[in-house]
Amino acid sequence: MNRTTLSAGIALMAALAGCGGAGGGYGTNPGTNNNPTGSNPGSPASGNSVSLLDNNSFSPNNLAVTAGTTVTWKWPQCTGDGYSTCASHNVTFDDGSNVASSTQSQGEFTRTFATPGTYKYHCTIHGTGMSGQVVVQ
Repeated sequence: MNRTTLSAGIALMAALAGCGGAGGGYGTNPGTNNNPTGSNPGSPASGNSVSLLDNNSFSPNNLAVTAGTTVTWKWPQCTGDGYSTCASHNVTFDDGSNVASSTQSQGEFTRTFATPGTYKYHCTIHGTGMSGQVVVQ
């Protein structure tokens, strides 16, 4: 085996290894449905729960509720079966309230919204790319 073939093989192995990570096996290629609920991510969804997804996003990321509603953020069931990852996330509010969940890979976090307003939040691990808001009416 010559050096060129060996170098190409090493580069290919490194590129393939770089395709892993905490993505849970779900791609973000154009045409991939990263919004399994079918709702438009830009429009408010109704209900009172938000899922933290393996692709480092909240679903829905824009939630509208009435004052007095308790919202629950739900982490996926972490099986550790080799097919799904156990990515850690948190929910940290940007409103100066110092309200935040613990950093965790499964479980739930709740917050009750008594006052109308827009409450933006994000995951401090993944930054503003993993963010959302609750609009309280």
